[in-house]
Amino acid sequence: MRSISIILNLILALIISGHNLQAQDNKSKEYLENIKRDSIDGVYIPIDLKDCFNQIDFFWTDSVKTEVREKTEDDFTIGAHFGIGLWMRNNWRLWTGSRLSRYFNDLGIIHPDDMSTIILTSYHRYLLRQDIKLEEQIDYYKEYWKKQR
Repeated sequence: MRSISIILNLILALIISGHNLQAQDNKSKEYLENIKRDSIDGVYIPIDLKDCFNQIDFFWTDSVKTEVREKTEDDFTIGAHFGIGLWMRNNWRLWTGSRLSRYFNDLGIIHPDDMSTIILTSYHRYLLRQDIKLEEQIDYYKEYWKKQR
């Protein structure tokens, strides 16, 4: 009786793992399709950081940009993390894969929170006509994750 139970559990485990592999394969296919698309579910996906600026400039009014300019970089990026930052991570598919997430992956940035923070920090600097220091930002996150390992 015990051997039948073990065999049934093994069969169940194989079925479940096969299903999980299929789901993972479907996610991989979706990722590969999404990184080629210029829009997903009707939302335009920027191709790079400059294109992010163009999109934010398009949907933010001058008064909102003025408010952003008046904030410190830290106040803006921290305050925007769960606002526009969350919108970016979800709608620009930084979690599930898009051409924008691939752009950041190619720069060595893997985590979507890091991607959105780089966009927000860079946009604030862009509005203030400051040097964005993209390489410095990238190095910061690479070093951070290196220490976490």
